Amino acid sequence: MEKRKDVRQLIIEAAEKFGTATAFIEEDKTYDFLTLKEDVFRLANSLIDMGFKKGDKIAIYLPNCIEYVYSYLAIYSLGCMVVPIDFFLTGTELITIGKHCELKGIITTTNIKFNLLKLKENIPTLREIITIEDNPKYISFWKLTQNSRNYLEDRGITINMPSSIFYTSGSTGMPKGAVWNYEHIHLGAEQLKCFCSYEGLKNILKIDETERTISAIPFSHSGGILFVMVAIKYGMSTVIMPKFSPLNLVRLIDKWGVTGIWMVPPMFYAVLYLKDVSNYRLESLRWADVFGAPSSPDLLMRFAKLFPNAVVINGWGMTEIVPPISASSPGNIQSVGKPVPNNVELKIFDAHDHEVATGGVGEIVAKGKSVFCGYYEEPDLNKEVFKNGWFYTGDLGHFDKQGNLYIIGKSKDTIKVGGELVWAAEIEEVLLKHPCVKEAAAIGIPDKLRGEVVKCFIVLKEGIVLPTRYIMEYLRDNLAKFKLPRQIEYLDELPKTGTGKINKAALKEQN
Repeated sequence: MEKRKDVRQLIIEAAEKFGTATAFIEEDKTYDFLTLKEDVFRLANSLIDMGFKKGDKIAIYLPNCIEYVYSYLAIYSLGCMVVPIDFFLTGTELITIGKHCELKGIITTTNIKFNLLKLKENIPTLREIITIEDNPKYISFWKLTQNSRNYLEDRGITINMPSSIFYTSGSTGMPKGAVWNYEHIHLGAEQLKCFCSYEGLKNILKIDETERTISAIPFSHSGGILFVMVAIKYGMSTVIMPKFSPLNLVRLIDKWGVTGIWMVPPMFYAVLYLKDVSNYRLESLRWADVFGAPSSPDLLMRFAKLFPNAVVINGWGMTEIVPPISASSPGNIQSVGKPVPNNVELKIFDAHDHEVATGGVGEIVAKGKSVFCGYYEEPDLNKEVFKNGWFYTGDLGHFDKQGNLYIIGKSKDTIKVGGELVWAAEIEEVLLKHPCVKEAAAIGIPDKLRGEVVKCFIVLKEGIVLPTRYIMEYLRDNLAKFKLPRQIEYLDELPKTGTGKINKAALKEQN
């Protein structure tokens, strides 16, 4: 078995192979592969000089920026553990995470709403605060990249060493940290490359130095590490967008000739409702992969029409199973396709832990090297989600006879109405087809007679005034009676998690 190259070696080889080709673009500044190597290795040597050792945990708490990329690569080159923290999280949540995983360092910004010194006061293990601005109170990030040594010795990193802790955004209680090892950080990029041979994607999806993507999702996301790894493994370049904005997305796609993107469904929907999208040619985009949550095939096809040369594919993955783990053929975007071979095995289990027949709905379970190592310092939770070698994802789905996977929704996203199971995603898809509806979410609320009933939250398109009775009439024509909502509430916008997904926990708290 060939020894896997570590991040340090990949950086060296990328510099040799791609040289002055563009690796990242931020605003109007480009960063080539030679510059990447020099700066990252100088930063890594500075971290060594500061006393950081293998296994030490270093958080990154930043919006998407070039410093985030450098930080990932430097920390991984040393054999330390990256703790990428969602920039939407508060100082209190940051302290909770820091204490939980015993942070030794943090790379962050002074452009936040809380005093960074409170981190040292409240996280006993925290030694160093590094900021991307020059501030006498903290260590300057850019001064660390001026270290005299731009060569980095082999650090003896093995694939089974822990590499990362990805904390959830905390939308369903306390954040929990999913641990990856040093093999996991390679798998997402390799799986994306694997899709190049899939039906309907040959000659469209290339994942090489001819491709350019854009960072629509946060670098702190498990899909965010993809931007970093496709660069050093395959020479693919990335346009850095600090945070998602639909208008900025299409503007940057047009300006920089972006060829492919991956995003979560709400981001795609936001682009659909742009007023000024017709001002951009958008001819460069060849493919768009939606993953991470159930999506509406109807809306995805509407998205494809905005981009004349783009193929839209539906994919799946989660922090606990290195994304993207599957991708559909362009001809069947109702499914999320077949999982990548060799890396993961997926099955559908019923409530009694038995595999269901083809076509039957149940919980998706997984085993294989793409499955994460477990939740950090959460033994009870790990016993709950790992059974007999299988990881229980909490996602519901079914397979067709061809082996394609279909995602129904979260097991916690089902609503039990008088003994009947209702899938929230089904109601939401019907609502999103209504010409006046921009966003929609369905949840279950307590009911004395039926146990639970459906409640829908809806964001109407701009300028629309529509009494809820018209929505109800529309739903009666498209849903069985027991699936109909008992309440409909209009909102100006739906709450979102840091990764752009609808935050249903926040919606339930409103009731």
